[in-house]
Amino acid sequence: MFSQQVITQLSNGLKQLLENCDPVDAALIATVDGHMVTMEQRGNYLLERLATMGCSIMSLGDTITSELKMGICNNIISENELGIIIFMHINDDVVLVSLTTQKNALGMLLTHSKKCAQDLKTLVN
Repeated sequence: MFSQQVITQLSNGLKQLLENCDPVDAALIATVDGHMVTMEQRGNYLLERLATMGCSIMSLGDTITSELKMGICNNIISENELGIIIFMHINDDVVLVSLTTQKNALGMLLTHSKKCAQDLKTLVN
């Protein structure tokens, strides 16, 4: 779907996300059909399955907001006992998933992930 040059640029965008936002432990980009495009992480997470699950969650969010006539689903936030995961569209074909194990970092994670998604949108369009 993407050239190796674009994948490298996307990966660099994820690296920049991790550099600019200390709480981010991992981030990945996946296609809406669940295929991993690229990922970056500080820890040792099994992110391949998260690519598939993230796309399913975004699809469900899109369906819910469509049914309720609430516009486009921008992102889904999963606050958990041991951290936070944010799923968001980069465009109609690609999803950004970012996660942190810091429970008090929701604002930072959301702000930096939105900025990253906006920056990466130009690469995937």
